[in-house]
Amino acid sequence: MKNFIKKVFNSLSILLFFTNLAQGQFNIPEPPKKIYPVNDYAGVLSNIQIEKLNRKLIQYSKTTSTEILISIVQDIYGEDPNFLASKWGEKWNIGKKDKNNGIVILLSINDKKISIQNGYGIEPYLTDFSTQYIIKKIKPLLKNNLYYKAIDIGIKEIFKILKNKYEYKKKHNKNPFYIWNFFIPISIFFIMFFLFQKKGIEPSLLNTLFLTYFLFKDRPTKNQHDHENEDNFDGFGEGGSFGGGGSSGNW
Repeated sequence: MKNFIKKVFNSLSILLFFTNLAQGQFNIPEPPKKIYPVNDYAGVLSNIQIEKLNRKLIQYSKTTSTEILISIVQDIYGEDPNFLASKWGEKWNIGKKDKNNGIVILLSINDKKISIQNGYGIEPYLTDFSTQYIIKKIKPLLKNNLYYKAIDIGIKEIFKILKNKYEYKKKHNKNPFYIWNFFIPISIFFIMFFLFQKKGIEPSLLNTLFLTYFLFKDRPTKNQHDHENEDNFDGFGEGGSFGGGGSSGNW
């Protein structure tokens, strides 16, 4: 009888071990065809919040070339958040290949864990002390389930720390037809000036209207900038290497 109970106990122990082992493995998702900055697998952010963060991080990547990935999951089943965040950055190739300037911010909701991991190129600027400071600053917000505000403040702190550290050099395209953009409005102005003068319209008013048009006709609005940024966004993932340090914490 004792041997039977012992065998049952051993069998249950083995079964429990493999069950925990299976549950304790977190599989990093395969990268999507187009990698956006914010990936909320836990559903804690609204669509508007995701859009705002994406817009901000896309613009930041365009001006600095630094790619910041936000990964939010429901549970990492007790695994090391630093290891997972670093491996996530490696698997999705976050950052530029020649600069290794990727950053991964991983949040696990059920575990109440956060990790900020850097590519090798970021390490000299975003130190372990800096990431610890950021995590400590946003902990109270995470405790109150204010995930959007916590992430927003966190990335703003990263922006401050990395200010002027990376700069994306844009290629300026010289438009051979640019001169026509100047002469065509001038020609239209003189034609309309003489036509309106015959009809008795005050020339000074016409001058004011033309000047206003000339100054503001090519100035894009904020919404136009946002749409251009998204339309010209090819996605993250050009090949940054990770393992440059970082920090983690609980809330």
